[in-house]
Amino acid sequence: MVKLKEIKDFLESSIPLEAQDGWDNSGLQVGWSDKSVKVVGFALSASTPVLDEASEKGVELLIVHHPVTISGVKALIPEAYPSKLFLEAVRRGIAVYALHTNLDVSPYGPTAFIAQELGLTGEPIVEKPPYGIVGELREEVTQAELYKRLTAFLPKDVYRVVNFKPLNRVKRVAVCSGSGGSFIDVVAGRAELYITGDVKYHDALKALELGLTVFDMGHFGTERLFYLPLLRLLSEAFPSLEFVVLSEKSPYEVVKDA
Repeated sequence: MVKLKEIKDFLESSIPLEAQDGWDNSGLQVGWSDKSVKVVGFALSASTPVLDEASEKGVELLIVHHPVTISGVKALIPEAYPSKLFLEAVRRGIAVYALHTNLDVSPYGPTAFIAQELGLTGEPIVEKPPYGIVGELREEVTQAELYKRLTAFLPKDVYRVVNFKPLNRVKRVAVCSGSGGSFIDVVAGRAELYITGDVKYHDALKALELGLTVFDMGHFGTERLFYLPLLRLLSEAFPSLEFVVLSEKSPYEVVKDA
């Protein structure tokens, strides 16, 4: 059996907690370091359905991208959120470990994963912290072709586009997984197209004014596959562990013919 402390120490040597933002809450959320672990589960966020499935599948350690909470907990009662998740994890004996902004700025993060899938080579959008990547594709493609390429591997979410010109060819592209609307000023002029999520109305207007095409592929859509690099990393370091990817879908839906 592998101890939780061994997994925790390995993750923190590969993806240091010190790299997270000051407001963040990455690291061990629930659990004891001397706990034995055989089955590790992955989910973008801890939720009641995720914990239910984790319990059914014998998961002893749940690795998530989003911390259970960032703002803190004032009372541990089952009627309140997110305290109910902490209580449920403890009740079911499931340790929870989060890698959030420290993962975002690492070569194992979801931004780097999307860039690699697209064959994008480049440099950080901003130096401290480098939340995004701006660089060049191997060859020019139309916006429509790039959109099709993204939807072929990204999980289903509510996708939106700003300043979409299907036949325009692009080569210089920026990527920031999760919520990257605040980087539009930084990206404009450095890239022809920006792939991110959670773009607000006024950020979309700004992109239009600046002539920047934005593909909002959703917060869930751009981050759900965060586990793939971690799965490879952990399976090589701990071959005796079993791994489970837990079921999730975007909380957003498009209502048709209502």
